[in-house]
Amino acid sequence: MRGPSTTTRSRLSAVALLAVAATAAGGLVATPAQATSALGCNYPRVCFWVSGSPYDGAPPTASFQDTYYQTLGSRSRGADWVYNSRNDDGAKIFYSNNDWVCVSPGELAYLEPYGYAVAIDIMDSPYCSY
Repeated sequence: MRGPSTTTRSRLSAVALLAVAATAAGGLVATPAQATSALGCNYPRVCFWVSGSPYDGAPPTASFQDTYYQTLGSRSRGADWVYNSRNDDGAKIFYSNNDWVCVSPGELAYLEPYGYAVAIDIMDSPYCSY
């Protein structure tokens, strides 16, 4: 009894190679995109700098990730800088003068011109709308 012909072996090898390639490519396509950290602020956080600057490599002094209104503590209240590492959630920053500003996803904001930051509300909207 003879084994498979050279042509049959070549076709089987090609089919096996295509199956392996399709499986590998399918794994790559199915993997969701992952957010990355920036300025020392890990995803999915909103980070504050009370002292130092993220441009100078200073680490954040505080960070938040829960999506509800929160009063800022001593490591975030009155911060000069805030960075929103989230993909699609805006961070509404409230000030002692009752004003507020929205920090969009992926945005680094200098807060000092707006007033003294006292609270945050991470919202399910990139524009901080209800």
